[in-house]
Amino acid sequence: MSNGPRTSLRGHLTEVTTRKGETPAEILSVTNTHGFVRSLDVFEKQVFSQDTSNYKLVRFNDLAYNPSRINVGSVARCEFPEGGAVSPMYVVVRCRETLLSQYLLYFLKSSTGLSHIAHRSVGAVRFMLRFNDLERIDLPLPPVADQERIVLTLNHALDLRRLSDEVEERTARLAPSLFRDWFESTPDVQPEWRQTILDQECDRITVGHVGPMASEYVTKGVPFLRSQNIKRGRIDLTDVEYISDEFHAKLGKSALRPGDVVSVRSGKPGTTAVVPHTLPRANCADLIVITPGEGIEPEFLAELMNQRLGDQEEIQHSVGAAQKHFNIAEVRRLECELPPRSLQRDFAARVAEIHDLESSQSVRRHRLEELFQSLIARAFQGEQ
Repeated sequence: MSNGPRTSLRGHLTEVTTRKGETPAEILSVTNTHGFVRSLDVFEKQVFSQDTSNYKLVRFNDLAYNPSRINVGSVARCEFPEGGAVSPMYVVVRCRETLLSQYLLYFLKSSTGLSHIAHRSVGAVRFMLRFNDLERIDLPLPPVADQERIVLTLNHALDLRRLSDEVEERTARLAPSLFRDWFESTPDVQPEWRQTILDQECDRITVGHVGPMASEYVTKGVPFLRSQNIKRGRIDLTDVEYISDEFHAKLGKSALRPGDVVSVRSGKPGTTAVVPHTLPRANCADLIVITPGEGIEPEFLAELMNQRLGDQEEIQHSVGAAQKHFNIAEVRRLECELPPRSLQRDFAARVAEIHDLESSQSVRRHRLEELFQSLIARAFQGEQ
């Protein structure tokens, strides 16, 4: 079945300009990822004006968008049955009986819709999509029954993606929970455990290269890890840079090997991961680099640092006014009770199983994303 002829939005939308005045209404905001939210629920302080009488009323199923940020996803459908009110800077639209609001929302967030938004926007310096510009956008407009079917299919795909995200979030909590159960919930007296400091248990504790690097990056070579590549318990190569073999050799101090433990110094200090065996050569910038000694397993050490440093809201000995970070001395003097190596190995084996599970979930998540984008393309590029 065809998705129907393409038609402009003019005649299928109404701009809503009704002001709040003295009408009681919840103040709402539009976010890129979570749609409509109650402003007081997500912001630590009141971010809206004391006088909200000029705010625009929004009803259930209305759409609202920031005219200067709709190109980055700042558009949402109101799912609050009681509606609310939004800043007067937003454009509020109401769909007529020929157009489902959720169908329009999916279109505006699709790659096809975004290209139309970019084409219809005005302003040489500042992006802006006014209501009359939105009306000029054209899209496939099948009968409402077909729109409902398309929305239902996309909703199912989106639900699967959300469930996948929730499963990944829960899996990520397994290793921390396991660590606490095994090593934090034990009796105070453990005769086989040793009280020590980290500096006595590691072959190397140093800091990765500090200094300008952009001129040294190459398109292919040795992975060069930065803070954004260090996630809790894993290395993320999505946004990794590379350096040449020659420059890697010059930075011997910060060279990484499988089994090394790397920890972020700034931004989210203490966030720690183990360099995997799938990364035989790497280097790094401004990371704490630790090579564990014979008495300590890398996976145990990484989770210990995540628990003791990375999970703290404020690092006790942090320095720097603009950005929280800690120095290498804090890592060296980190006190810990070291359990027997056999228990550490058992923990490392469980962590390896968790990482395998995370890898399979990542593949499934990628496939679900491909499915969702394919369905979006079929819906709005005239395919069926």
